[in-house]
Amino acid sequence: MTERLGEQHFSALLVVQKFEPDALFNADQQARLSELMEMWRTARDQGQPLSQELQLELDSLVEAELLAATARTRAIVQP
Repeated sequence: MTERLGEQHFSALLVVQKFEPDALFNADQQARLSELMEMWRTARDQGQPLSQELQLELDSLVEAELLAATARTRAIVQP
C-alpha cells in the first residue's frame, strides 16, 4: 500500500473488516443502505436529488454504520 501511495514512512494502524451483518448494524440495515445508495447514485447521475425523506433515511443509516464501525474498532483496540 505504501508503495502505491508513494509514502516512505507509514505509521498507522490499518484494520480491514468484512462488511457483514452484526449486532451493531444488521442485515436489514445493510440491505436498506445498499438500496438507498443505489437510488442516490441514480438520482445523482440524472442530476436530481433524492426526496427529503429518502435523504434523511440515508443519512441516518450512514450515521448508524459509522457509529457501528467506531464501536467495532474500539472493541478491537480496547478489549
